[in-house]
Amino acid sequence: MESKRINANIKINGEPIPFLLSPEEEPFFREAAIKINDRLAVLHNKYGAVANFEDLLSTVAVEAMVDALQAHQNYERLRAEVNGRLEQIDSRLDG
Repeated sequence: MESKRINANIKINGEPIPFLLSPEEEPFFREAAIKINDRLAVLHNKYGAVANFEDLLSTVAVEAMVDALQAHQNYERLRAEVNGRLEQIDSRLDG
C-alpha cells in the first residue's frame, strides 16, 4: 500500500520550492528550511557585499553535508562501540 503524499511549498530565501512529501517528512523539510534561511541570513550579513545568493547557498549546502557526514561518522563509531560492549557482555554471560 502506497503512503499518502502531500504537496508542500518550502520557502528558501522567500522563494517557494514545491516538494511532494509524506506527512512524516514535512516537519523535517520545514525545520530544514528554517535552518537554511537562518544560516543564509548570517552569511548574507557577513559576506553579502562580496558574495551572490548562489555562493551563499552553495556554502550552506557544503556546511550541511559536512555536518551530515560528521554525524554519520559519529553514529558509526558509537554503533561499533555499543556492539563491542554488547559482545563483551554476551561473552561474560556465556563464560
